[in-house]
Amino acid sequence: MKFFRFASVTKKITLALMGAFLLVFLLLHGAINLCLLRDDGGEWFSAAAHFMGTNWIVKVMEIVLMAAFVIHITLAIILQIQNWLARPVRYHVSTKSKTSFGSRLMIYTGIMVLIFLCIHFMDFYFVKLGLVDGKYQVEIKQLQKIGSDTTKIDMQAVRANWALLQTKSNEDKTGFHDLSKAEIKQIFGENFKEYEPDFYLMAKEKFRNLWYVALYIILIFALGLHLNHALQSAFQTLGLNHRKYTKFIKLFSTAYALLIVGIFAIIPAWIYFFDVLLK
Repeated sequence: MKFFRFASVTKKITLALMGAFLLVFLLLHGAINLCLLRDDGGEWFSAAAHFMGTNWIVKVMEIVLMAAFVIHITLAIILQIQNWLARPVRYHVSTKSKTSFGSRLMIYTGIMVLIFLCIHFMDFYFVKLGLVDGKYQVEIKQLQKIGSDTTKIDMQAVRANWALLQTKSNEDKTGFHDLSKAEIKQIFGENFKEYEPDFYLMAKEKFRNLWYVALYIILIFALGLHLNHALQSAFQTLGLNHRKYTKFIKLFSTAYALLIVGIFAIIPAWIYFFDVLLK
């Protein structure tokens, strides 16, 4: 708890550093998500998701990432509360404030970003952790590794549910998808563990829902507003700002925010347009 009693400037520096780490993650995450737009049946996206879900280095970074999220959100809330307490009574006379429009909106865009994270975690990350049920896939090469090991797979159940299994076959015949946990237990037995979330299918299904797409894009625009001001504040907090570079910093912050918004907003819009409106 001593950490939270540090000076305000220390909290701001930590907030800026955690934010910078999250900015890099956003760009990487967005680049992977763009694979959803490839007309390859999810081959690239599924390969990237498989790597991200099985590589031990990535798993360690996930812990670091979650810690960064918690620290960033906690410090943002503490600093905002301290700002409110520093001026508990609003001014009676309206004056022109030097506080930027983005700064005044930070708490609200931050709340919207938090809502976005909660939805995103519920729909995808918690499925990966096994806290929420989703759709799953099984690769044939994984079945081949298991063979007829009865401690891992119930071959009798597979034969009994062969017809059902064939309806779940991928187009390229490399595995089976659109499986629920109940179906996996029914087809492969109680001890079968060689399956993983089918994030490609889950993302496609989510982005075929107009209301979900609309909410997603609205929250992404809130993220963009948040990033634009946060980047400029981070430069200032870390002492990297200078009047010679102010224009560049503002331009860079706006360009980065627009890039992130463009990447994340085009994906649901593209999928909905081509998978729903044109079909």
